[in-house]
Amino acid sequence: MTLRYFKRLLVVLLLAATSQVYAQKAVPVIDALKAITREFKADFVYDPQVVKKKTTTYNVSNFAGKSLEDVLKGVLYPNDLVFLYVKPNYYTIVEKDRVGEYQAPAKKLNEDNLQATAPANQKVKVSGIVTDANGRLFSVMVVEKGTSNGTMTKEDGSYTLTVSGPNAVLAYSIIGYTTKEEVVGSRTAIDVQLAESTKQLGEVVVTALGVKRDEKALGYAVQSVKGSNMQTVKGVDLGTSLTGQVSGLTVKNSTEFNGAPKLEMRGETPLLVIDGVPYGNMTLRDIPTDDIESINMLKGPTAAALYGARGAAGAVMITTKRGKEDRLTIDVNSNTMFNLGYLAIPEVQTSYGHGLDGKIATDYVWGPKLDIGKTAVQWNPITKQNEEMPLVSSGKDNLKNFMETGLITNNSVSVTKGGQNGFFRAGLNHIYNKGQFPNQKLNILNYTMSGELKAGDKFTLESHMGYTRTTAPQLWGSAYDQQGYIYQILMWTGPDYDIRQYKDYWVKPNVQQNWLYNAWYDNPYLIAYEKTRSTEQNKLNASLVMNYNFTKDLKLMFRNGYDYYKNEDVVQNPAGINSTRGMTIGNTFAFDFSGKGLYGQNQSWGNSINSDLILTYNKQIGKWNIDALGGGSLFYYKQREQGAKTRNGLAVPGWYSLANAVPSTTAGVDGIINTYGTWARQTNSVYGKATLSWNSAVFLDVTGRNDWSSTQAADARSYFYPSVATSVLMSEFIKMPEWIDMWKVRGSWTMTKTPLDVYANNLAYTINNSWGTTSATTPDNLAGSNLLPTTTRTWEFGTAAYLFQKRLHVDVAYFTKLYYNNQIKQTLAPSSGYATTLINTDETYARRGVEITLDGTVMKQGKFQWNSMVNFSTQHRYFVDIDPVYSAKNLWTKSGGRYDVYARTGKALRDPQGNLIHQGGQVQFNPYTQQFGYTDPDFVFGFINNFTYGNWNLGISIDGRIGGVLYDYIYAKMFDTGSNPETDNQWRYDEVVNGLKNYVGNGVKIVSGEVTYDNFGQIKTDTRKYAPNDVPVSYQAYARRLGNSSETGVMSKSFVKVREISLGYKFPQAWFGKSGIKNASVAVTGQNLFLFTKFKYSDPDVDSEDMNAPAQRMVGVNIKVGF
Repeated sequence: MTLRYFKRLLVVLLLAATSQVYAQKAVPVIDALKAITREFKADFVYDPQVVKKKTTTYNVSNFAGKSLEDVLKGVLYPNDLVFLYVKPNYYTIVEKDRVGEYQAPAKKLNEDNLQATAPANQKVKVSGIVTDANGRLFSVMVVEKGTSNGTMTKEDGSYTLTVSGPNAVLAYSIIGYTTKEEVVGSRTAIDVQLAESTKQLGEVVVTALGVKRDEKALGYAVQSVKGSNMQTVKGVDLGTSLTGQVSGLTVKNSTEFNGAPKLEMRGETPLLVIDGVPYGNMTLRDIPTDDIESINMLKGPTAAALYGARGAAGAVMITTKRGKEDRLTIDVNSNTMFNLGYLAIPEVQTSYGHGLDGKIATDYVWGPKLDIGKTAVQWNPITKQNEEMPLVSSGKDNLKNFMETGLITNNSVSVTKGGQNGFFRAGLNHIYNKGQFPNQKLNILNYTMSGELKAGDKFTLESHMGYTRTTAPQLWGSAYDQQGYIYQILMWTGPDYDIRQYKDYWVKPNVQQNWLYNAWYDNPYLIAYEKTRSTEQNKLNASLVMNYNFTKDLKLMFRNGYDYYKNEDVVQNPAGINSTRGMTIGNTFAFDFSGKGLYGQNQSWGNSINSDLILTYNKQIGKWNIDALGGGSLFYYKQREQGAKTRNGLAVPGWYSLANAVPSTTAGVDGIINTYGTWARQTNSVYGKATLSWNSAVFLDVTGRNDWSSTQAADARSYFYPSVATSVLMSEFIKMPEWIDMWKVRGSWTMTKTPLDVYANNLAYTINNSWGTTSATTPDNLAGSNLLPTTTRTWEFGTAAYLFQKRLHVDVAYFTKLYYNNQIKQTLAPSSGYATTLINTDETYARRGVEITLDGTVMKQGKFQWNSMVNFSTQHRYFVDIDPVYSAKNLWTKSGGRYDVYARTGKALRDPQGNLIHQGGQVQFNPYTQQFGYTDPDFVFGFINNFTYGNWNLGISIDGRIGGVLYDYIYAKMFDTGSNPETDNQWRYDEVVNGLKNYVGNGVKIVSGEVTYDNFGQIKTDTRKYAPNDVPVSYQAYARRLGNSSETGVMSKSFVKVREISLGYKFPQAWFGKSGIKNASVAVTGQNLFLFTKFKYSDPDVDSEDMNAPAQRMVGVNIKVGF
């Protein structure tokens, strides 16, 4: 019903829009030129990339009684195009403001035609083919230098021209390429390959405030990703497909249901900007993948300096699709993938049951040996009572038997119409994700609509609207603290039950569950369907952009963006549950499940407004160009939350309502607990930018922005953010080898300041009714005085080059970012009446890194082409200055030392030879916090490949992070609980079955002497003597002590992953005839296919481990059809 409704809505909106925007039929300029060729027998040379975007209402009916020149003026002049004379009935068409760049000896129409003067008997007929690095070139001007004698290449790149004689010089030219000259001599066949002009190399990228600029002009690092690169293998989250695509970008992908990837640019979270608007509440998940035209990554604060503090970590600039062609187009893209196995999944021992010391107990999995003919009183899930039953391993595959086949389907349909007076586009996208655990169902419905209206040459109006609705009936079931499925099934319960026999999870509904445990743990099926956290999220975003051109050089833009969201989470559980740990949703709503039953709901809603008024000026004066802008912005953000939950359980079992709360027996205390919170901030800004360039080869950018933040004290709200950047095309000044097409160097500097969070330095009362009445508690944080904002200074240097006729693109960047005026909460004496106050410290640290991108065509032969890209980055943090009072006191907090040290207690003691030291047969541990390694990886890489042969295409994406350590919680904790498969050994068997405690740990024991330590755990004196350890102990005690320590759990988090593979075929257009079908293709797709790591039982991609869900391998099919 919903899909049918939106289809009808699309049709209605499209008809309404097209009836207004396209009342007058517009045709492409290319079609008009074809008509002129037929009517006047004239030929034209032009850059198809320029002309194909233009349309005209000047049609054949306007030709009557008009000269060729008048017709050309009517078609070209409204599109800022002009025609230049080559020879009779031969013209070249160029953009009006680029006539000076055109190097061919063309003359304006009103100039006299020069005639060749050489005798006819000396003339030579020359023919050949003109190509570039990618193939044959159409419409290249081939002119005999010094004359008007010339021609142009045909569609196959061939040409034929009769010249004056052997001394003639032929000039080959086309816009975007460097003109090449050849002396004819004795040759009659001359083939030429043109190189792209260094002034044309590079891409146009979207920079801060949505301004489009040539990449060559930028003094900072940027990198672009085409939307089409991510529109074949489509999962739930766009961020997953971005992994490895950009140097300096780290994407941490979660394996949890509804777990969105986390993007970090140079170690920090970048600002998300959609069509020029930095919304306050939008995420990547709110943008349908098929709506994206391109993504430009602005790396670092200089690139995003005009966004102030919000752009301190760079920006992700997303440009959505627009209507282009003067016809109605419909595009359908469907991708469906299923779970076909696991990259990482926990493993457990299946030989011993639940219990301790070889006996059945409620807790742990150190219980009796199974499958040896013994019996015990156990819970029978069929009869639902305790009975004497055999001790057998009936649940060897409990986790897999509980799990279900995961599914992701991502489908979209879009309707587009473009024309001379604007465009209209509407799209509908639906994502359904069936999780790997029961009752995990995520639905994301997204509707977008955008359009543009042109009113003459002066004014344009553009608008965009998007709506996203996300629902899921169950988000619970992950992590240790939340007692999720891994906790319930693998960690603390043994293999001596079959999970499939517990699908009927009630003994008595809403009173007693069908489960073999009566404390701590719950039936996983009951968790899935009864102990739930459901969610419904609605989000709306809209933008309006108005542009007015005072002159060609002076333009004004007003842009307003607005977003609004409303989320509702509902938590509930029946009476009779055992595991009651809850969580906090949002900022204020904290809950625990209850054995008496629980119902609670939390609503959060908010909005943001971002408005820009920008005046731009661009002026070319000879070889100099000035490009400037000035403007102001307003950003307003407000968020509110309110929640309510039952205090003492549910009066009527199974009725989930606040009205069913058990009344309180305490006078004046309500049976419902309410929470409420509100947060708001506003930033007013003015900014400016000036770019001075010379000869399109030297560029200097200077920007400045001043913010006034509402979260600061009234006398300290103003902050200034300056930046300077330069780019120099060295290839314009130094003669380069032929294999270097363009080489530039760049550098930049910027300063950013981060204002305080809402309430961070303000005295505000906290309102709640925790004591049964509505109360306001005084704050425990004292407002700091003379508090300075956290400040950074960033230096960046880089270089970029196009090599081998643009077959290879190289980009290298080095950056240093210094952090100072850092803030901490300082503890205060109780007598002050406050607990903490926010202060600045003198501790400073720096982040330094290198980013390298290699992108090019590795091989091109006939129908086969292999394009490849390698992204590499490394960055680390280092202490620069140490605060003598407030900096941590340890061995690694020192100037020049790494900032990202991973340290914890529980490091085993070892002798000088590295042997484990024992005492009483047990491993001994250092009581002091010790360093285990570093959290940051040594480097991050991506290796993207695309192979094409004819209509076939193969894409392979590989990425990884090498270096760094992480605590593998599930692997280490299972030693403590007895679940780890490494605990299934002869020593455990001897202990449980034969009553022998005969485990002798490898290492040494202390036979004499003693050791003393300093305050940091370093040895001061050591007189210990050692002998091989020979003291037998309980294997259970030994394994629990050593296995549950940092010594066992801390391990390398390095991994390499085959992220995506797609094998596709594009059907020949001839197959469909006049059916209207275009661009039809099919592909086999895969995501998260192979993982190579030493990390145990969990995927380190997410960069944390807390009993993570298994990592799924997804494989499916993509189908695309255009109409």
